[in-house]
Amino acid sequence: MPEFSIESNGRIEKTAVYYNGDQLRGVREIMLNLDENGTFDAVVQYQGTDEQLYTKQIFVDLLDNVQTMEPTFTEEEAAQLRLITIRSDGDINNTFVYINDEEQGGIVSLFLHMKAPAQTSQGSRPEFKAEITYRNDDDSLSTEGVF
Repeated sequence: MPEFSIESNGRIEKTAVYYNGDQLRGVREIMLNLDENGTFDAVVQYQGTDEQLYTKQIFVDLLDNVQTMEPTFTEEEAAQLRLITIRSDGDINNTFVYINDEEQGGIVSLFLHMKAPAQTSQGSRPEFKAEITYRNDDDSLSTEGVF
């Protein structure tokens, strides 16, 4: 089952993206939109080893020509960040979410959108939104930032 992780403090410049344990390089955009009603959008856009842009379904498609790199953060630096990991086969019923290696239960929805600024665009700004909604024991909902 593929595993996709993001390690961050909520700022693009302090973010690393991993696929099956390898740190990815050239990631341009990530969109995760998962909810208990069956919504399952998990897309990554990256620049491949051939300099082409690829848009892939994270848990369904083969991430071909993906660039990897050595880990960016030391263990000490990583300890200051939060790690969200999603393991899935592309089916919401076979999807598991972990935060700092602790499995999360009661998730109603997970939304994450990360977009790096275009390197050629002067006015382009990074986007980074990540929130998770839980169902509480009393059936109320609570939403919190992932990072």
